[in-house]
Amino acid sequence: SRRWRREAGARLQGSRPLDSSKLQAPGVVRLPSGGFRLFYTAVGPAKPFPTCQGYILSAVSDDGLTFSTEPGIRLAPRPDLPHMSLRVLAPTVTRCADGRWRMYFEARGPASRPTVICSAVSSDMLHWELEEGIRLQGYDGVGGPRYAALPGGGGRLYCFGSQLGAQGADGRAPRSQSVVSAITPDGLRFAFEPGYRLRDKQG
Repeated sequence: SRRWRREAGARLQGSRPLDSSKLQAPGVVRLPSGGFRLFYTAVGPAKPFPTCQGYILSAVSDDGLTFSTEPGIRLAPRPDLPHMSLRVLAPTVTRCADGRWRMYFEARGPASRPTVICSAVSSDMLHWELEEGIRLQGYDGVGGPRYAALPGGGGRLYCFGSQLGAQGADGRAPRSQSVVSAITPDGLRFAFEPGYRLRDKQG
């Protein structure tokens, strides 16, 4: 649809020590048995370690409007992995050919490291196992992924690609973020497609 009407009220609000400080970057998946599961990034006083900047939680709904949070953390940063030592965010979930589920997400470490996209798999969407390696990296950082399965198999991942401009007199470099895409035959190996899907400040 080219016209969207905002619905009244909030679908989810911070309500517990895990998400009372902030919740953002949602991604929703339709459940095979009916209803929806919403994955989102949050932070609160119950964060798993002091320097943690965000982790992924979940909530379920029968109608897509009223959501109930589920206990526990679905996926948390890993201090032992430099590329995802501080924050995981912007989850997008798809069904795998073997019946499991795969989550793609943006991973962040120190500010000196570009953001990357990683993945995890689950058989029940509650307990997630991080897959080794990085699914997509490049530009001056990528993130905010959204995955779309393709009719002929494989899929396309849309995400932002950050680019730093020339450093100014104040020592700062402007950052632009455009939408780019990458394709995969198997959900694990991705290759960027040429060009931009949407340029920063386009129009």
